[in-house]
Amino acid sequence: MTTTSAQLEPGQVMCPYCLEIVVYDERALHVRNEKLQFERLDLARHTNPLRRADVLRGAFQLCGNTAGVKAHYIPVPYLVHGRPLTVAMVGTSGTGKSHLLTQMIAEVTDGGLEPYGVRWQSVNPADHSEFIRDRVALLREGKQLESTGQTPFAEFVEALLLTGTDGQVRPVAFFDLGGEDLVRTDTLLRFLLGVDALVFVVDPLLACALPQLDEAREQYRLVVSRSDPAFETVLDRLPRRGAYLDVATALVVGKADLLRFEPPVDRWLGRPTTAPFDPHRMREESRDVYAFLRQHAAPAWLRPFDSALRCSLHFASATGGQPTNGYFPHGVRSRRVLGPLLSILAMCGALGDSAPRRPSTAGA
Repeated sequence: MTTTSAQLEPGQVMCPYCLEIVVYDERALHVRNEKLQFERLDLARHTNPLRRADVLRGAFQLCGNTAGVKAHYIPVPYLVHGRPLTVAMVGTSGTGKSHLLTQMIAEVTDGGLEPYGVRWQSVNPADHSEFIRDRVALLREGKQLESTGQTPFAEFVEALLLTGTDGQVRPVAFFDLGGEDLVRTDTLLRFLLGVDALVFVVDPLLACALPQLDEAREQYRLVVSRSDPAFETVLDRLPRRGAYLDVATALVVGKADLLRFEPPVDRWLGRPTTAPFDPHRMREESRDVYAFLRQHAAPAWLRPFDSALRCSLHFASATGGQPTNGYFPHGVRSRRVLGPLLSILAMCGALGDSAPRRPSTAGA
């Protein structure tokens, strides 16, 4: 039986990489040197409390599990705060999920969660600076991000410490996995057994047989598909509680700028995401997204909603336009990218008592 994070004892944390139980152990701590290689950390040399705390902020603990996986290290702040929350992006490469995740985190670090009473801090300052430099700044300069690289081992691309209105701190780790890797790599699928939340990203160029998308499909050499293989693989592998998956889920129609004149997308894309979190508005948007996909896409694109006990649906645009030769000629402007994360946080109890309920049916 798979251990879930809710079943852990106090002080225990599930390793976000290999799913083994880890307990904070100062004897297994390491730091990275100038060559980014891990070296043992001797805390006995750091007797000054302020210096010691600062060193621990950038330290890592070697996970004791080496059975069939490479050596991996967990940031210390991830181990010593509240129960971690892991969020994985799911979708075929090219769907825009990397851009969506980057803009989502960028809005958080720009203070986008503060109106909801949530403050943030990086889990590891050096890794956070690298993420901002190599992804956020690059995208804001109008440059297209590279597709998710192939990997047999899941590693989070960014992790934040979120402090809620109750003062509790929770580490939140974001994983951006290539869809092709999920289909062919069993290790990655096993990793997903311990994930707390899934964000399924729908590319309208693949899902929606709308004639106004034909020109863009031809440009990127795409054809309408009956489903996303990454969706199917993940949903078939994850365990269920009764008839449904018991994991917080968001289904996002990305690249919604391509649909900005199409109802009901036009109704939502121009609306800002405002505080406080409104479960009623979330359910209203979910119903509209559901109806839109039922009308314009094959049924399998809605399978995440049909399979999950807790699922919200969203329209979002990470860039506001499509790239040409690796650049966004009109610049980058995101719309409604924070909505899926807010819904996930609410489902997982990080926004107080505003957890969204499952939209009951296609129009109800």
